[in-house]
Amino acid sequence: MTARITKQTFLMLFLALLSLASDLTAGIMIRPGFKLGGGVANNFGQDTYQQRWQVSLQAGLFVELYLRNRLSAQAELNFVRKGSVYRLDSDGLEYVERYLFDYLELPVLVKYYFASVKRLNFYVYAGPSVALNLKARLRVTFDDLEETVVVDNLQGTDLLLNGGAGAAISLKPGSFILEARYSHGLKSVATEPGADIRNKSLLLLAGFKF
Repeated sequence: MTARITKQTFLMLFLALLSLASDLTAGIMIRPGFKLGGGVANNFGQDTYQQRWQVSLQAGLFVELYLRNRLSAQAELNFVRKGSVYRLDSDGLEYVERYLFDYLELPVLVKYYFASVKRLNFYVYAGPSVALNLKARLRVTFDDLEETVVVDNLQGTDLLLNGGAGAAISLKPGSFILEARYSHGLKSVATEPGADIRNKSLLLLAGFKF
């Protein structure tokens, strides 16, 4: 029940940002769009042990508000898969623990367009994001056997800092987007008091801005 209410709160907050932007910025250009992509994710902190990078995915929607000259603000609503991998080889057998953490993430970013070349507009951006834990599970593989269990000692939310760079290619109906993003966890996602386990990811994203 709590997770359902929280997801509704995220959606309502995103829609409220859209509505507020429309009301307060009449005459200022607002452009929606979508992005998707993938990369790698990992867990770090004092209570992680030899964790390795694993495949990460992201897909979502955004709305960009152009403030002045080269500056804009952007709110996003993304599905993101994070986690990490632990591997141990012994006597020719491989033991693998794969953590799969699915989040609904709401970043709020400030973007700066620092250069333009013909139809290419280059930018950098940074900002925080709040993430809601949708599903967390551990997939264990050993000697061709596999078992998946629910991870119930993970916090319901996460707080991260995002930064990246990209390019927007102007087309007649809109702009095609290519960008790289690094996301760094600011808090532990473990429920145990004093435990330090945080998320990080590095993604390549492509999308379209209308």
